Amino acid sequence: MVVHEQGRVGAPVVVLVHGIGTSGRYLRPLAADLARDHHVLVPDMPGFGASPRPPRAPSVEELAQLVLRELDRRDVRPAVLVGHSMGAQVVAAATRGAPGAPPAGVLIGPVTEPRAATATRHALRLVRSVPYEPLAANVVVAVDYLRAGPRWYARMLAPMLTFDTAGAVADVRGRVLVVRGRHDRVANRGWARELATRAPHGELREVPAAGHLAMARAPGLVARWVRELARDVR
Repeated sequence: MVVHEQGRVGAPVVVLVHGIGTSGRYLRPLAADLARDHHVLVPDMPGFGASPRPPRAPSVEELAQLVLRELDRRDVRPAVLVGHSMGAQVVAAATRGAPGAPPAGVLIGPVTEPRAATATRHALRLVRSVPYEPLAANVVVAVDYLRAGPRWYARMLAPMLTFDTAGAVADVRGRVLVVRGRHDRVANRGWARELATRAPHGELREVPAAGHLAMARAPGLVARWVRELARDVR
């Protein structure tokens, strides 16, 4: 797993986990803001971006273990984990339950609401969010989708659509901040509110005028919220 990093080694650590089909590239505006006072790690999940493709599609839990092993390898815990879309599932899996788990997670546009747990319904919701996304972010995401290819994307859909996000969030002992764009059709308000409610220490915040890529529409605002959470858990 290739990991891109910014900021000063030794500063508080934030890990940014991208969603299905993409890479860490669309998280660069958020990473650049946070890197002013944090050590920011942005992994490319297996088969996406610069990371090689494994022989089979890993589960969400396996992706979470990859992230945790990377933190152990660098000896940088505790860290705040921030995930977008399927990356939010990875963060939920990494922060749940076990002693020594990261103390807080930020779930941006989390998937998958059970009512949309089919490839067709998820795709339709994603398309309906596109008009609210920044053009530059849409271009980056589209290029990454093409680089990953439809076959690998399709193979990764099953782990995403079957993962019990709400169940994982309910087991998180630390802080959980659920973030959604006000016009996000993938993570609608009811679903986001359910996740924030299921978490023992959950909170929901919305980014005005944003779609599914809330952190691309307002990286400074989301970075401020991440800083607040990181400061509170230290």
